[in-house]
Amino acid sequence: MFQGKIEIQNGIITDIVKEKGNLHLILDGKPLDLGNSFAYPGFVDSHLHLLGGGELLFMPDLSKARSAKECVNILRNSNFKRGDWIFARGWNQEFWDNKSFPDKKILDIHFPNTPVCLIRQDGHCLWLNSSALKICNINENTSEPNGGKIVKDANGYPTGILIDEAIELVRPFLNDYSENLYFKFLDKGIEHLASMGITTVHDMDVDPKYTQIYEKYFNQAETKINVRIFLSGKTVIDNGKIPEIKNKYLQIVGLKFYMDGALGSYGALLWEPYSDSPFSNGLQLMTKEYLIQSFHFATKNNLGIAIHSIGDKSTTIILDTYESYLNQGFQKPKFLRIEHCQIVKPSDLPRFKKLGIIVSVQPSHFISDYKMAISRLGNRTKFSYPWKSFLNFGVFICSGSDFPVESPNPIYGLAALVNRTNFDVQNLFGEESISIEYAIKTYTTFPRITLGEEDIKLKKGAEATLTILNKNLLEIPNEEIIETKVIATITKGQLIHIDM
Repeated sequence: MFQGKIEIQNGIITDIVKEKGNLHLILDGKPLDLGNSFAYPGFVDSHLHLLGGGELLFMPDLSKARSAKECVNILRNSNFKRGDWIFARGWNQEFWDNKSFPDKKILDIHFPNTPVCLIRQDGHCLWLNSSALKICNINENTSEPNGGKIVKDANGYPTGILIDEAIELVRPFLNDYSENLYFKFLDKGIEHLASMGITTVHDMDVDPKYTQIYEKYFNQAETKINVRIFLSGKTVIDNGKIPEIKNKYLQIVGLKFYMDGALGSYGALLWEPYSDSPFSNGLQLMTKEYLIQSFHFATKNNLGIAIHSIGDKSTTIILDTYESYLNQGFQKPKFLRIEHCQIVKPSDLPRFKKLGIIVSVQPSHFISDYKMAISRLGNRTKFSYPWKSFLNFGVFICSGSDFPVESPNPIYGLAALVNRTNFDVQNLFGEESISIEYAIKTYTTFPRITLGEEDIKLKKGAEATLTILNKNLLEIPNEEIIETKVIATITKGQLIHIDM
């Protein structure tokens, strides 16, 4: 946190002088008085989906719906389509009065001849109508892919709900967007992120085919943020090569994989069955053998690895496999991150530090999911979302949003990290709130140093990538953090957002 004068030339801080009560910038010779505001190192969102987030800002948003019928009403009032398909995102039956998965029947009534594909809020489940099922050749005789589930009724017919790897049955039939529309997604998404003080993103599970679109867009766009790209690991290994990108804002840093699914759609892999679904303990989406192959591939190409893992069994499998890999004397990948880490066995916590594994969390997931998590996990809530425990064991935590799953606003994440006990009044999840000092580091310092980058500090000679807020987060009561506003966002010396 800084107040005073900051002079910036060609993207670098050339002079900096402290002065309490005022923030004054000189950007390439142009003065900018920001009044009684405060400069921070630029905020980083350590886990989001840049194209998907921009797409959400155009497509129907079903997150506010409180029933299947309300979802239909939102769709009927929208003109957005993906080719010939009605396409939308955000439904979550846990927010409905009827918390059972919806089925194709209500969609068939209102959209009998148009394919409908609706993505659950977590991105790990689809809700289709009969027209879409027919196009994708999904019927009573379709076998479930490994790591996927086709939900069927009592007579063996698909209900329209597909979970995790079963989603891949649909993907080949979805029309791709035009390059121009992808540019619009990036425009809108980056503008949205900049308005929230985000200067850098770790963009997850990027299909290599989109890197050309990224490069072309960033070579001509006016508003830019730093993008650290984690390519879709399976696609890259299948292709056997890493695409090249030449743009100072873009860098390929790692590969993204999935070990399990999501908690809300019963895909997270647990040691014991779900408390509210005793015949299921989730899905394993990746074999140990393939995981070891990914370690070798990433190491050979000087890349890191990020692995989606929400359930406790899923995380144990990763830890066991990585430990075995290292014990055989193999070289480490550039880094290994486990994404989400929502449910972790207490005995596994000290293993992260020992193995040098980084944890990437999405604090706002706790706020939106904790009621659902109580139903899914029962007594296991006490070792869920263990943020403070990780820090106590000396493990680096990086914070993000998983946008478009959640809002990318870092202020929401900071508030969740320090105020979770305000939601968990019965202390079912343990005392895992962290201090605001560490919370800020999870959005600034830790994401950078865990990628092997130089930490951006507010000092002479440093890159001028800043987030300007109207409050000193270190001095206000924790309950007031949520009221903090973004005044300005600067990336590499470029003013990409201002709200005075």
